[in-house]
Amino acid sequence: MEAHSINLLPLLKKQWGTDRLQYLQQIGNIAQQLGTPVYLVGGAVRDLFLERYAPDLDVAVEGDVRSLVEACKAQIPGTDYQYHARFGTATLQDSRGFSLDLAQCRVEHYPAPAALPEVRPGNIGEDLIRRDFTINAMALSLDPENFASLLDPYGGRIDLQRGQLRTLHSRSFLDDPTRILRGLRFATRFQMNLAPESRQQLQEALRDDIFARLSAARLWREICYLLELVALPQALSLLSEWHLWFLLRPAPMDILAMQALLGRGQEQIQWLQQQFPEVSIAVSTLMLILLWQDLSWTDIQRPLDQWPIPDRNRLEADLRILPDLPRRIAQAIRPSQRANIWQACSLAGILAAMAMYPDDRALKDSARLYLQEQKSLQPIFNGQELQALGLSAGPSLGNILKRLRDAQLDRDIADKETAQQWLIKQGILPTNPR
Repeated sequence: MEAHSINLLPLLKKQWGTDRLQYLQQIGNIAQQLGTPVYLVGGAVRDLFLERYAPDLDVAVEGDVRSLVEACKAQIPGTDYQYHARFGTATLQDSRGFSLDLAQCRVEHYPAPAALPEVRPGNIGEDLIRRDFTINAMALSLDPENFASLLDPYGGRIDLQRGQLRTLHSRSFLDDPTRILRGLRFATRFQMNLAPESRQQLQEALRDDIFARLSAARLWREICYLLELVALPQALSLLSEWHLWFLLRPAPMDILAMQALLGRGQEQIQWLQQQFPEVSIAVSTLMLILLWQDLSWTDIQRPLDQWPIPDRNRLEADLRILPDLPRRIAQAIRPSQRANIWQACSLAGILAAMAMYPDDRALKDSARLYLQEQKSLQPIFNGQELQALGLSAGPSLGNILKRLRDAQLDRDIADKETAQQWLIKQGILPTNPR
């Protein structure tokens, strides 16, 4: 395959600077020594035209990946690699923090609709045509003689300029229906429209009930990517336009209200990250809660049973707790009562509650107090210390520890002395414990 006349070296210099560029040039020089053509491919090439920084770099290799990374390690100081024998891929890293994922160019054949492809080695032309959309089917040569020359056999650059998302062949969505959800994410992120012929292919795939042939694990993975999309609220309109709501739930009556709800959920995630930078949140779980909070259990049960959702039981518990939560919080008198209500919720469930009831100030204040103070409250006594005071081990000890925690939350006790006096007053300890 011949390179187009356009050379993107000036654009690379402008957007990436010299260090990253020189690293790619070093790899290209080493590959030339081995007689192995290599190309920068995928999102990094697309993002050059969109003027977006690409944190992840993918390199396609017309030859043996392991030989190339071993040569790079030998010739580029500070370079190391991880080779993944099962897939024939590698990750190349250097001491400056640069990282590249390398994979052998390959040909894919789909033995049946929605099946995993059969794979064999190929060249760059065959590697590009197997990709999902034209905007992702561009490559830059890393060969020293044609460094940064663009290969764009399917017009991806023009499609980017036109804001058009186009598949590479008529069976693309039938071969791999996950491309439909990837396309929805790309259309949302880059504000693109599905090309007319690709829209027709989408309709044909949906008429063929193509998602029924996709494994639950593969569908769930793509659903998670969608739920974690920063622009998820904006994607809801495309779910309607592309007739894809059935994958998640029945179409909501009020799309704008659902968009606002998900936006509030994302605001709660931002608040959590500001307060607790080290705490991770299952974004997909939170968004599922918000998407399903108004559904009947009949509508929820099917995806719950089909998808391999982590912590399914916690998610189900949150969905059962949330509808009655404002009433229970309002009726709780003591801080310990409110803290115990929140303790029954997952972190995603707590954030969902604050998003679902934005006008309930008492609920939001209580939830944030629980996360900021009550959840991490250190106990005054532990089980061993209580046994040293004369209490016996067993289930009753756990109940006493809970009662102590409640008293601490209610500020009835503040230290070991007041806690011991409280235990005596409650008849748990004798007047003169040992």
